[in-house]
Amino acid sequence: MKYAIITVTKNGADLACKLQNTLKTCDIYVKKDRYDISLTGHIYEYDKMSEVIKNIFAEYEAIIFFTSTGIAVRMIAPFIVHKVKDPAVIVLDEKANFVISLLSGHLGGANELTLKIADILNAMPVITTATDTNKIIAPDVVARKYNLVPYPLEHIKVINSALIQQQKVIYYVDKDLKQSEQMIINLARDFKIEAKLIDVEELDRQNDFCVFITDKRQVRENILFLTRKQLIIGVGCRKDVELNLVEQAINEAKKMADCEDLKIKAVVSTIVKQNEKALHQWAEKYKVETYFYDNTIMQNVIDKYKLPESNFVKKQIGIGNVCQAAILAYNERAKIILPKTKFEKVTVSLAWE
Repeated sequence: MKYAIITVTKNGADLACKLQNTLKTCDIYVKKDRYDISLTGHIYEYDKMSEVIKNIFAEYEAIIFFTSTGIAVRMIAPFIVHKVKDPAVIVLDEKANFVISLLSGHLGGANELTLKIADILNAMPVITTATDTNKIIAPDVVARKYNLVPYPLEHIKVINSALIQQQKVIYYVDKDLKQSEQMIINLARDFKIEAKLIDVEELDRQNDFCVFITDKRQVRENILFLTRKQLIIGVGCRKDVELNLVEQAINEAKKMADCEDLKIKAVVSTIVKQNEKALHQWAEKYKVETYFYDNTIMQNVIDKYKLPESNFVKKQIGIGNVCQAAILAYNERAKIILPKTKFEKVTVSLAWE
């Protein structure tokens, strides 16, 4: 995971550096004139915290505050979208007495990270999700463990509610799933869950609450599907870009985001680029659907999610953000896993859904 740590006091900055030494992939944002200038690492000064959060909220997998809970809540409130895409948010007091899992406890990994930080700083972990307080394994925890996505998302609440009320919830694994037998073994080993192998048609005969691990996505009453993540690729490019540059950029972006094995669902961009031959050639080569969005739709997304804009790009094509805006125009619940990244004549952003 890539972490951002926000501090407002000297002691908070000192503790942030201690965390950075263990967690490694951390950027620390310190209040100007409130930290020891001898501290080393990836440290960035700020004047106004709200501006920092606006710029980084969608760029990190976890944000760790050394502040009061109230300050953290006020900072993140304008940017919260949905549990499937929000980063993990954790709050510590500046003496590290308590570490609180505030947002995205399961899918975002905040609960797991809270326990890890508590161990590093000898703090008291505070986790309030109902399944955890009742020592119940939630299906979204299972999903995170195996890099799966719950579908439909609304059924997470249905299954978790059933679990808390001590109703029977059965785990099934699709017979057609690659390495289905190994998944049965993994569930027993990691969670002590006894799952059964069935096919999709057999679900019609199930009356219990179910979690079904599969590559298929359907909506069935009282059934939560856990499926593999699918990749959405947002692309911006120079006019008449060559195919090899598009291919190189996408391949490199996938490597950077460690998602080379994910199935690609779509490549998306602005309607201004709908006649770029290289984009269509790439999509045809890899049998991926293409979607191009009107700039009005894209600008609405930019404004809604406060996406950063490039003045140069805006002058050229009318909007200042192509990659991420196109992804969110395609699916507002998509989780950005690689923000706009520049390559030769091509920019790429990646998300999964």
